[in-house]
Amino acid sequence: MISKTAQGTQGKLTVTVAGAHNLTFQDDADKMDMYQEPNGIWHLVATKRLSPEPNHFYGIDIYLPAELPSDGTEHSYSFADGHVRLLFSAYENSGISPYWATAGEITVSFDGERMQASFSGKTQFGSDKQITLTKGDVDLTGVSMVHSAQYPAKGELDLTFEGGPLPGSYSFKTDLRIDSSDFGGHRPDRRIFMGDYYDDGLPRTRNIFAIVVYNDAKGLIHDLAGNNDVRVQFQRLDTYGTVTAHAGVLKLNEEVTDEHGSGEFACSFRRNDGPEFTAIGTFTLDKARH
Repeated sequence: MISKTAQGTQGKLTVTVAGAHNLTFQDDADKMDMYQEPNGIWHLVATKRLSPEPNHFYGIDIYLPAELPSDGTEHSYSFADGHVRLLFSAYENSGISPYWATAGEITVSFDGERMQASFSGKTQFGSDKQITLTKGDVDLTGVSMVHSAQYPAKGELDLTFEGGPLPGSYSFKTDLRIDSSDFGGHRPDRRIFMGDYYDDGLPRTRNIFAIVVYNDAKGLIHDLAGNNDVRVQFQRLDTYGTVTAHAGVLKLNEEVTDEHGSGEFACSFRRNDGPEFTAIGTFTLDKARH
């Protein structure tokens, strides 16, 4: 049965969990969200309370690509290649255990209003804790518009692509933004430093480059391989889609804030089984003052 939530998203998200945690996950009707980040990435989110205690619940967050079609056709994505992501969070009295999917698949359709999906996968926390998710079922309507604020920024985002769909050197200076989240609940808050570049002569071909730093990230130097706290992403819409760096290093100059972020990066991308390409660059973004 589909039930209505306070945030505007209504529906259901259920899944069977086995391994380090064993349960049948059934979302709480007032703790669901379906929304898009400013860079277009979709989130399907649900929470299951375990007790009246504030830090005692389970949560699921599914990340879907920005280029997900809205014509109702079905599309399947693998969790293993990073194009889609799945987070299962266990908040218990001893703290949080975040399990990220390392294998599995989701099949999803979206008609502009209704998101339907089935999924299964294997997830891991650390080196010794695993859970398996089966019989995942999603049926949601109503897009939420809360949880994040986006600020115009000034500065520079300069990079050079070697290979890939956009080889060459580029300066993203005219459309820069800082996005800051305040999710609450089981999802980690983050800041995104991003810029847009539109192809010369192809004003509808949009390129977005983004540095994503979660608030839980520690230190200034980050290995991007298998890193869930820091990510570098490239999107070329609507011709190539979204890719997340699977290797490389991000070096921040200082801790990022809603006001400022800067650093340098050298990273590698690959879409599915396609050829690898790299991006090398620097960024300095400051929140614009009116």
